[in-house]
Amino acid sequence: MADLQNEFSWSKSRHEKFVECRRAYYYAYYGSWGGWEAAPGSTVRELYVLKKLSSRWQWAGSVVHDALKQMLSRARATGDFLSLDRMLERTRARARAQWSTSREKSYWREASRIVGLVEHEYGDVVPGEDWKRLYEGVVDGALRAFYASPTFEEIRRTPREQWLSVDELDSWSFEGTKIWVAIDFAYRDADGRVRILDWKTGKERGVDHTQVGIYALYAQRKWSAPPDQVLGGLVYLVANGAGSGGDTVSVAADAAALERCQAEMRHSIGEMRAVLADPTRNQALIDQFPQHAERDGCRRCPFRRPCGRM
Repeated sequence: MADLQNEFSWSKSRHEKFVECRRAYYYAYYGSWGGWEAAPGSTVRELYVLKKLSSRWQWAGSVVHDALKQMLSRARATGDFLSLDRMLERTRARARAQWSTSREKSYWREASRIVGLVEHEYGDVVPGEDWKRLYEGVVDGALRAFYASPTFEEIRRTPREQWLSVDELDSWSFEGTKIWVAIDFAYRDADGRVRILDWKTGKERGVDHTQVGIYALYAQRKWSAPPDQVLGGLVYLVANGAGSGGDTVSVAADAAALERCQAEMRHSIGEMRAVLADPTRNQALIDQFPQHAERDGCRRCPFRRPCGRM
């Protein structure tokens, strides 16, 4: 079997890491490459494991996304939707197990399969009340908001044969670059239009709209959908005092919006390639990826130890 090659590709998360900190970007996409088979104790192995860690806020969001993916995938196969109480029960049990194995740093045995938290790796002091508030506000609150939302009602009414995707990793080519996408949910509505939905557990950001634009470009190719037949929606799972929520923000997928999206992608890809030592072979040198001047974000970064910013 031929050796795996570190081929250049692009995604929204890769773009965000590049903008956030060039050094962390280097560690995540170059320094850690091959770490899954590297010897324990080696630098590349350490970077690989650290790359897999999440902050507690990222973890809470992933718990929500994983729970919704499992519930909808099960419903797609069986036609049966879990009740809210059952959903909350299963998710809490799964989250507790992940938190416990992370606290034991079990991820050092198999980082690709075992969840790990930055706070546990570095011994950050997080009061129990903060963990409880995070779970109840983000995880529990978001799932309750989803179940109470008009979006969930629409999904339940839509015949399963019209469901197109449930958080499935896929890729498409943009001007010779592989673009990775994972649409949270996509379906054809009663009028035959492709609707793309993305769950959000945080506040609205401009980059969220770019993400849906990327999904719309993918949808045109994947499902042969004309531009005017693709509709994007950001579902912000923020619960109110009554436990409801799930407001959807529509995102334009017209020609002008998609052209802006492609321009942003083109610019980001160009910047990433410009700092490579050999763009053709996707080879990078660490000196071309300086540390961020400000240290505020270092507290949440999994690479603070190899970066020397403990």
